[in-house]
Amino acid sequence: MINLIKKDLRLSIKVNIFAVIYALFISATGLISNNPIIANLLYVLGIIILTFVAVIFTNGYDDKYRSEVVLISLPLDRKNIVRGKYISLLVFFFISSGAVIVFTNILSMFGIANGGNIAGVQSAILAANIILLFYSIYYPIYFKVGEGLRTFNVVLWMALIMGPAVIGRGFKALDQRGLLDKLMNIDLNTINLYLFGIVIVIYYISLQISKGIYMRREF
Repeated sequence: MINLIKKDLRLSIKVNIFAVIYALFISATGLISNNPIIANLLYVLGIIILTFVAVIFTNGYDDKYRSEVVLISLPLDRKNIVRGKYISLLVFFFISSGAVIVFTNILSMFGIANGGNIAGVQSAILAANIILLFYSIYYPIYFKVGEGLRTFNVVLWMALIMGPAVIGRGFKALDQRGLLDKLMNIDLNTINLYLFGIVIVIYYISLQISKGIYMRREF
């Protein structure tokens, strides 16, 4: 299983540099936002893009070169293949979170882009909630149909590209309805932590479901 994770990490180094620059650029724009909620969401979006791109690239490589067929022909426990994917996602998340947090702190330190709050642990936790919840649904389907999700991955990437515009329009609509001030008065950090505990449980359940699906899958 460790070797499978190392394989995904080596592949992730080859991700599109444009996606990395774009994610860091979005994170940097959070520093010049005067609204802490918008800034936090931009940091979260940067983390999500970096993580999703790494996962999409590594899974796409496996689908393109039918790596699964090779792996199951080896004396490997299929459950370890599933565990490897779930753990790789966590590794990608930690690397992405660290990159965004360090990057925004460096920019703020040197005054290159300073005006808003810097990315921190709360940004990472919110990103984790979204990422883990999404992949708790995605991975059972992925291990069921495999490369059948390739088109969906393209649509997902396009949605992430449009993320900043969607966030901007969403907050403009909330502001027009007078809901933005109410939202800022809610203790979102506490809610975020509670959700994190729930999402961890859901992610673990998803792992067990994916293992059951993959054990029964025929190639």
